[in-house]
This record gives sequence, structure tokens and C-alpha cells, in this order.
Amino acid sequence: MSKLALAGALGLLLFFTYLTAIRQAYNFAYALSLLFVVAWLWPRLAIRGVRLSRRVDPGTPTVGEVYEEVFEVQRKGWVPAPWVEVRDLSQLPDYQPGRVISLGGDVVRWKARGVYRRRGWMALGPTSLRVREPFGLFDRELKVSQRTSILVYPRVRPIPDLITPSSQQVGTTNVFGSWSDYPPETGGVRDYATGDSFGRIHWPLSAKHQRLMSKTFEQPMTTDLWILLDLDRAVHFGEGEESTVEYAVSLAASMASQVHSRGRQVGLIANDSKGTILEPHRAVRQDRLILDYLAVCQPDGRTPLTQTLAWDRIRRLPRRAIAVITPSADPEWVRLMQAVRGRRSSLIVFYLDVASFGGPDQNPSFDLGQDVDLYVVRAGDDFARLVRTRDAIRIA
Repeated sequence: MSKLALAGALGLLLFFTYLTAIRQAYNFAYALSLLFVVAWLWPRLAIRGVRLSRRVDPGTPTVGEVYEEVFEVQRKGWVPAPWVEVRDLSQLPDYQPGRVISLGGDVVRWKARGVYRRRGWMALGPTSLRVREPFGLFDRELKVSQRTSILVYPRVRPIPDLITPSSQQVGTTNVFGSWSDYPPETGGVRDYATGDSFGRIHWPLSAKHQRLMSKTFEQPMTTDLWILLDLDRAVHFGEGEESTVEYAVSLAASMASQVHSRGRQVGLIANDSKGTILEPHRAVRQDRLILDYLAVCQPDGRTPLTQTLAWDRIRRLPRRAIAVITPSADPEWVRLMQAVRGRRSSLIVFYLDVASFGGPDQNPSFDLGQDVDLYVVRAGDDFARLVRTRDAIRIA
């Protein structure tokens, strides 16, 4: 029975009672009026004692993992809540954890499972609680603003062995160069000591502290692999997980994870809108720094891979392994890559075939050379089964 129908029936009954003055009609009118008042007050009083909590252990989730959320709803007070609808307002795809429950004196608890569908920040919540009285006439809604923010990392998948054991040594190998290739870095400051050269004095801090301060130097950390990630918006195609950008990000995360698992260092350069450069640092975990970036990065760059300043920076780096991840078929970036190669360089290329992701058939045709490890990645490929080619491959 709707509220308008009940109000109309009550009005007609009162009018009829006024005309006839029948005792039973008065009793019936009073009963309906009391019902109307009780139904209006019930949800307003009951919702004041309803409490909701949502708990989830995020950990370090990656795309495709299953998460479990625990809901607890309880009622405090003397007004029962026989009909409570719990509805999740986070609007996550394929995740509907809400349900209709009846609250008595005990806590109602249940678990809901979902799947992390995309990388980046994900919020669980807010939540809507709707309490209705037994007659179904009135309800009251309460929005719980509690949110749980979770950073979802890209998929890290098994990939072929990128760096051979002979090229994993740090220090004086022919592949990666020696420690003398790296200029020293400023590590901190200390009080001036007799015999320190004037070139070591940190003049701004000396003026601030009113005494001479000398700089201390440390040998910089070496980088065994530099990842050049193409985030030019004009070259990426596909949607959701089946897109070139998601495959590229997953490849970068998988490479970084493989190299870090062997105790080596990884740097990352991307031609996104900020021109991101991530170098190893002693004060932070570089593997987590790279994964944090890859979790939120987007193909928002406007600078093609052929015009990015990353090539100039790579040219000045001591020789290391360089991995290029791109769906671009422009042969100009191949020429730039050839220009930065050296006797102690190791070059790896992951070319994403955009035609398999729903993009145009670019008919790529470029010669990478015999000393380049080439991997052609297509939609649906298993990264662990990618075939490396060392011959002079002409993609056509």
C-alpha cells in the first residue's frame, strides 16, 4: 500500500466518520492514524542505531587478483530494523556486495569477493544503508562515507630471460663498464676539516650555519637495465586490458621485477606528459618506486618516441642494457637506437603489433640489426613464450 493511497483512505474515512458519527469508524480512523505515525517514525528511530564497517586487506594487489571484503552491520538501541538494504556506491564493475538483511541483537556479517580489473587507485565505498519499517510505507537512507583506497599494480608475468648471466655482473665487466665510468655524487655534508679543498666547501650551508661545511661524496648506484617506455598517446590502441598500453606497462613491470629479483638496478624513462625519469636511489626501494609509477601512468604524452629527449640522456649514460617498449612502427626511432648503441650496450626491443589490438595495420618494415633482441608482442600472447630473435629481422 502506497503512502498516498493510505493518506487518501484515511482522509475519506475521517470525512465519513464526521458525517455518520459511527463509533467503529472512529476506532478504525484512530488505528489508521496511529499506523501512519508509527510507520513514519520507525525507520527514523531505527537508523540511528545502525552501524556499518567494511574491512579489506589490500596488501600489494595486482590486476587479476581476487580480493575479499568483510561487511559487518549491527544495531544499537531498542528499535528493531527488520528490513535493511546495504548497497555499495563505489560502482565497480562486476562487484555487487550489498544485500538485504534483518537486524536483531546480533551482528550480521558476510564476505564479498571481487577481482581487481584495472591498475591504479581503486576506492571501495561509500555505502548506502536504507532502513524500512514492516509495513513498507516509509524508509530512511543513511550514506556511510567511509572509503578504502587501494593502489592496484599492473600484472607481473613471467618473461624470457632478458639479461644473460655474463651481463649481470656489476663493476668492471665489458658489457656494463666500470665504476670509473660514473662520476661521484654528493652524499651529504660535514664540518670542514683541515686539508679539505675549497671545491668541497658547501657555501650556501656554510653561510646559513655560520661555519664552514664540506660536501661528502659517494659512488653512485649503477643501473643494469634502462627501460624506455613509449607513452605517446598517438600510437596506442585497444581498450581495457587488451590494449597496447596495458601490455606495455605489464612488460615494463615484469622486466623490472625480474632484474630486481636478482639484486640488480633498473631505471625507467617514459615520454609521458611529465617526461618521467626514474633513477636508482639509495634512500628508496627502486622496485617499488617503478611499480608505483607504472600503476598510475597513462599514455598522455604528446612527444613521439623519435623526438623525446630520452635518447640524448641514454647516449650520455655509461653503457647498460636498454629495453625499448613501443607500438610505434616509425623507422626513425630505430635509427636513434642504433645511434646510441655502443660496444658495451645490450639492446632489447618489445614491439607491440597494434593490428592485433584493433589498430591499423602499420606494415612495419625496419631492420633492427643482428645484435638486437627483438620480441614481437600481439594481443593474447603469453609473455613467458615470447620468442627472442637475434638475426637481422625485417618486420613486414
